[in-house]
Order: sequence, then structure tokens, then C-alpha cells
Amino acid sequence: MSEKTEKRSGAPTMRDVIAAVAGPRGWSDNRKSWLDRAARRAEISFRACKALYYGEITDPEHKAARRMLAAARRAGMQEAQALADRFDSIARSMNDTDSNSYSADVAALLHAARLLRGVAGPGTDSGEPQ
Repeated sequence: MSEKTEKRSGAPTMRDVIAAVAGPRGWSDNRKSWLDRAARRAEISFRACKALYYGEITDPEHKAARRMLAAARRAGMQEAQALADRFDSIARSMNDTDSNSYSADVAALLHAARLLRGVAGPGTDSGEPQ
């Protein structure tokens, strides 16, 4: 499947995966430093990362592609955990402010945090705001 076909189908391209692993480009980043950050996080060489980015490696079973996808999953799990922690914090603040008025919102936030923690992995859900 070509990159254009993947884009139209809604499937993420390897460029999307690399972007998720590297994170946003900072004001001091150039493409080389940004790709190098993705390579380090995926534990592959800069050259392999560059080859993935420019479509020189297209085999999804290639070692570099598998490592990049695994790094993207880790990054996604970390983001889910951070968002769940933020939801807990907001729920705690709302509960402390006025537990009667915000009870439905607090319950919704805690439920969302539990769902996110399910994405983040087992053993991270306390079930209660801290």
C-alpha cells in the first residue's frame, strides 16, 4: 500500500509514527535533530530512522519498523497516563471546591481516568482521586 493510499484510508504512515515518537519539533530542532531524537527513543540508528521516514524501508516487519512502532506504543501509553493523572487532579479540585455541584463531572473525569489507565496498562488505577 502506498503512502498516499495509507493517508486516504486513515491509517497512520511511518512519518506519523516517527512524529509521535520524536514529539513536537522545538524551535531549535531541525529535521536531523528531530529524527535523531526519534531514533534514540526507538533504539535504532539515525540512518534507519531516516530510511523509515523517507520510505526507503517499507517492510513493516523490518527490525527498525518494529522498534519504531513499539516506541510509539510506549509514547502513547505515557501520554494516556499523564492525561489520566491530570483528570484525577481536576476531579480532586472540583470535589474540594463543591462536591455537590460537580459530582457528575467528577464521576465522569474519574471514569475517563480509569479508561485511560486501562490503555496505559494494569496496576495504575487507584479508582479514587489522590
